[in-house]
Amino acid sequence: MSLEIVALGHRYGDFQALKGLDLTLGRGEILAVLGPSGSGKTTLLQILAGLIEPSEGEVRLDGRVLSRPGFAIAPEDRQIGLVFQDFALWPHMTVEDTIAFPLTMRRMGAAARHARVEELLATVRLEGLGRRYPHELSGGQRQRVSIARALAPNPGLILLDEPMSNLDARLRERMRLEIAETLRQEGVTAVYVTHDRLEALSVADRIALLEAGRVAQLGTPEEIYAQPASPFVAAFLGPAALVPARVERRGDAAGKALLATPFGTVPTRGRPESLTDGARGFWVVRPEHLAIGDDGPVAGVPGFRAQAVRSAYAGGHWQVELRSPDCPDVTFTLAHRHRIDAGHEVLVRADASRAWFLPAASAQGVTGDVRAVGAR
Repeated sequence: MSLEIVALGHRYGDFQALKGLDLTLGRGEILAVLGPSGSGKTTLLQILAGLIEPSEGEVRLDGRVLSRPGFAIAPEDRQIGLVFQDFALWPHMTVEDTIAFPLTMRRMGAAARHARVEELLATVRLEGLGRRYPHELSGGQRQRVSIARALAPNPGLILLDEPMSNLDARLRERMRLEIAETLRQEGVTAVYVTHDRLEALSVADRIALLEAGRVAQLGTPEEIYAQPASPFVAAFLGPAALVPARVERRGDAAGKALLATPFGTVPTRGRPESLTDGARGFWVVRPEHLAIGDDGPVAGVPGFRAQAVRSAYAGGHWQVELRSPDCPDVTFTLAHRHRIDAGHEVLVRADASRAWFLPAASAQGVTGDVRAVGAR
């Protein structure tokens, strides 16, 4: 089913947790709602689930109004499935009984109920485990049971609330792919709430990144990572050095321009409307845009000297932080195959064909020194 969120707002007393959200999901689309604590993710999920009424706006599922001020259809009447952080499995019920429970409540016949349970056990790769109890399952298996239970009655929408927060790091990595595969196999529309950027990037068709109750950016994972709309977006999705820059030659229709930076003139990409002559802003440089070498430019960008600040081993590579005397307020991060000791000077080369220009106006409302946003 399609989901429409129209001018949605919610207040807790004087505090406005959501501010005019407009989102539309197509049938079978997975939307990740991403953001830091306090950005409005939980409030949005509770409104969608029918646990609270919005202060403003509407929620519609296939055109049917589910919520508006003073009106909310009961959670059990919404055709919505819920997957919780803590799995919420009943200890006295087997896997089969847990998955079958919502079907029993809908008075589905025994034969059809059994067939649907077997189908879902295969979908979530729990064949042969139907007679086990929750305490006999691993964390990943319990989460699969929770997902199967939510999918059992063929809901029009499924809501996932930080579904992997209780799993260890290795299991989360595997479950990210399994959850996405299961949702797509079932063809269900889904809202996946998380504060983990890797989950959002790997699971979603689109991401809505929330900041202080508003949508800071909406787009595909590739779009919001490679083409951030603000310093907040750039920094939240991973290390991003924000280098002060000015447009030296205005952009063309393809969004390409020349920037004046502390390291010389560099080519860049950006939204065409932001690449006007003399426009000031920031050149966004991510770790994968950088390399260490002794000679030659990369994509027309001359090398610049920088000193290592620190190195941390990240499994298969070292994460190295660097600072350049030409731009001392900005910390660059790159992945390198060897450790680089603090104080060691290297020549850094940037692939500007992959970098991005942010206009200064996009930094409005950002607290602190915007140039250091990506240095965390």
